[in-house]
Amino acid sequence: MRRSRFTFCVPNLNKVDYLPACIESILAQDYQDWRCVFVDGYSTDGSWEYIQQFASDPRFLLLRGLRQGMYADWNECLRHVETEYFYFLTSDDTCLPELASTAIAALDAHPSVDACHFQFNLIDETGAIMISHQALVDKAFSLYSEGNQIAHLRSGMSEFMMHFVYRALYQTITSLVFRRRVIEGLGEFSSSYDAIGDYDWTMRLGLYTDILFIPKLLATWRVYTGQATEDAMMPHITSNLLAIAQKNLELLKRSGKDRTLKHPPDDREILSDLRNEHACSLYRAIVASKTLTQALKHLSSLLKHYPLYPIKKLLNRLSHNQLYSYPGRTSFAHQLIATYGLDWITPTEIPQLNSQLIRCGAIPRSLAPAELTLAEWP
Repeated sequence: MRRSRFTFCVPNLNKVDYLPACIESILAQDYQDWRCVFVDGYSTDGSWEYIQQFASDPRFLLLRGLRQGMYADWNECLRHVETEYFYFLTSDDTCLPELASTAIAALDAHPSVDACHFQFNLIDETGAIMISHQALVDKAFSLYSEGNQIAHLRSGMSEFMMHFVYRALYQTITSLVFRRRVIEGLGEFSSSYDAIGDYDWTMRLGLYTDILFIPKLLATWRVYTGQATEDAMMPHITSNLLAIAQKNLELLKRSGKDRTLKHPPDDREILSDLRNEHACSLYRAIVASKTLTQALKHLSSLLKHYPLYPIKKLLNRLSHNQLYSYPGRTSFAHQLIATYGLDWITPTEIPQLNSQLIRCGAIPRSLAPAELTLAEWP
């Protein structure tokens, strides 16, 4: 067997209902020289027993987790990546047969880029498509809607800054393939932020590399009751999002990469939407509290961090939401782009990039319109 160039990282905890579909999607790859690092967090639903059928397959490395939380097991996967490229396939999700071959061809054609992003469909418990990738982008990331149909290089700095706007910019880590050297640049996932440690990791990715976007459906993201994803407007989630953003904004300054921006970063401006979201989540938690103790706890936190917010909220209601207006995310994104001179595409022209991806087989000619110019996107 030839030396593998691609690793599937599959962390798992009690996902036996979805695990067969996940593993079958790996076995169905049209590139067969892969490795699979499977890390099970001591499942009690038969997952470990199920995966044993692959113990004799030399492509599989089956490991037990560290009993230190979800991201400790993700990091255990990273420690065993020995191939040039790797991909996190969470065990309740699936990928398409062309995923590995497409990502390898695309990143081989762009050796200076260490990550590629691609389309995915949102699916339900049964595997039925709930939302297409284009519909999801149109709804939640409208700034990216037009670019979602063309191959392009995204500036790492722009991607970094858009995390302050769109939070989980890639929605799911299963929509990204990485070159191994990003592990050295980014290090491990943090376990300090509950279930959103990947937001921190992918945000820092933009300080390390540009991102190659491939307009091709290569994965799915399953959404169902009981998974690790939580309500994004819970106070502890918005607090962690803000903490991650603050930490990485400081990292930007320490790295010296802020000198590439048109102006020095203004913390108040860049963090404004995240701070408003945190304050709003605390206010909502007060209103939804079922006990006086809960309400007082959230009120104390609100007054500590945002003492004027209750007054602003009251005045805004009295003015029919006209006194204090907050820009929508698309407007906020354009504001950051203009203020800091962000580049949406690297100097590589789209026609040239599309031609490269067609030649290497990463995308078919039908997905690569060459007419769009840099000035027209987004």
